[in-house]
Amino acid sequence: MTTLATDLYLLIAAYGLAMPVSYAGLPVLGQGAFVSVGAFGTVQLAQHGMPLLVAVMAAAAAAALVGYLVGFAATRLAGASLALATWGLAWLAYVALVEFPNLSGGSQGLVRTTPAQLRSPALGVTVVLHPWVHVVVVAIVSAALAVMLVRATRGPLGLDWAALRTGPALADSIGVPVQRRRRALLSWSAALGAFAGAGTAILTGVVAPVDYSPLLSLQLFVAVIVGGVATWWGPIVGVGLLAALPSTADGIASAAGIDPTRARGVVTAVLLVVALVARQPVRRLLASLSRRAAPSDVDGGAEAGEETATSTVTAGAPVVALRGISVRFGAVVVLDGLDLDVRAGEVHALVGPNGSGKSTALRVAAGVVVPAQGSVEINGNAAPRAGSAAPRVLAGVARTLQRTATLGDLTAASQVAIGARAADRHSFLGVRHLLATPVATRAHEERTQRSQHALQLTGLAGSADTAASRLDSAEQRRLQIARAVATGAPALLIDEPAAGMSAQQRDALAGVLRELADRGHGVLLVEHDMTLVGRVADRVTVLAEGRVLASGTAEEVRRDPAVRRAYLGEVDDVMTKEHRAR
Repeated sequence: MTTLATDLYLLIAAYGLAMPVSYAGLPVLGQGAFVSVGAFGTVQLAQHGMPLLVAVMAAAAAAALVGYLVGFAATRLAGASLALATWGLAWLAYVALVEFPNLSGGSQGLVRTTPAQLRSPALGVTVVLHPWVHVVVVAIVSAALAVMLVRATRGPLGLDWAALRTGPALADSIGVPVQRRRRALLSWSAALGAFAGAGTAILTGVVAPVDYSPLLSLQLFVAVIVGGVATWWGPIVGVGLLAALPSTADGIASAAGIDPTRARGVVTAVLLVVALVARQPVRRLLASLSRRAAPSDVDGGAEAGEETATSTVTAGAPVVALRGISVRFGAVVVLDGLDLDVRAGEVHALVGPNGSGKSTALRVAAGVVVPAQGSVEINGNAAPRAGSAAPRVLAGVARTLQRTATLGDLTAASQVAIGARAADRHSFLGVRHLLATPVATRAHEERTQRSQHALQLTGLAGSADTAASRLDSAEQRRLQIARAVATGAPALLIDEPAAGMSAQQRDALAGVLRELADRGHGVLLVEHDMTLVGRVADRVTVLAEGRVLASGTAEEVRRDPAVRRAYLGEVDDVMTKEHRAR
């Protein structure tokens, strides 16, 4: 019973680690540190007179706070840097336990001399925590975590997590609060790790630094990644593997005529490597037995709902205004005093040679580039502080990326639903979904309507259930527009959408852009194809070396002598003919 309970506590720690690693794509290698906080914190607090249950809660809360702080480090670190930093945290916790015997009890650890009990003087009840009690409690907690993860992946939290692990920069551009979600996941991960450590300490009655070395963090990390990405059963497979490793290593060593005690570490390490190599076949096998729930929060084949996102914006009113924007990268001036506005119900084309500052202007409006001078207004109000795109999306500005970017192999419907999350206006919607409240049901229906509208508007309704990787390049470019439309933002900043398209595909794109404007969106379009610009643009602004060379209708720009000399040349005739034809 004691061994089973210990393995189940390890499963709790693995489930906690799976949240940032498997569901959010963060390479965290410091879970052992949080487990040690729970173990030693609980024992120390209990020895100083704190009730056992309160001590567990206090230790878990302390670990959650540390996890939240680690989340701030995750805003600046990524990939190997984050892995090394969190691995360093595991080492720091271990060294602190070894070097401060008053904290850890030294090499002998801390020992509980009396049986662990939960007492309630008010009820007159005393529960002795026998191993079978631990097994029952932890089994219930483990099952509850598995159910919660399954349900969460099918709702708004699952949409956010899928965006985090497949494309954080893209997720930010369509309104997902990336850093806030990461901090929350790291906080919950740390709390569950601490709970597992506390439970193990109470179960065994002794905690020693040697049991919480950085190797524990590595083992938990392996346990999480062996079972695959975002699977509720992954941690179960991983922990089962870890539980079987010692006896397997001993059996191999004995069969080879080697002392099992001396060979256990080496053989265990070899088996871990083998497990990592074999994880893809294992993942495919188990996935065939358990249908993987894709985080789709929209039904792609239903009728599209009516768009309401821009209904409160007066046609012709400025939705985005850039005033006196200057951007410098070192000694290079990219934008120099740019004034630009985008009005509801029009397509405003921003053209110019490469390096003229067009994409930088979009990035300033989207909030991902901080200008040296100038200001940005959205619907007449000061824009949220630059540094992240998500607040600007919530304020009413969404941008497509210049390069074709998709959120992994998620279906088109799921990807657009992630964009539609930006228009959710209910707090704690993820928790409401877990509890199946009426508010969550209503929010799901509204999100479905926004997603269906965006898919239909961009001509992707028939491909809603198709993985993004199976769409052609033109459909993927339109998918980027659909995600931005689904956010409900009145202002859409679209960067070179026609890149790589055929003439027929550009015709379809032109229809999408004009439809967006006709439905009340303000569209700021960066595009090199003058034929497309002439067909769709109500106004054209020409940039050269970061300054406005001319601005007006396509015909007015064509007639500007400075534009003819500096940039457009004979191409302006094409633009004017197309504009008149429209």
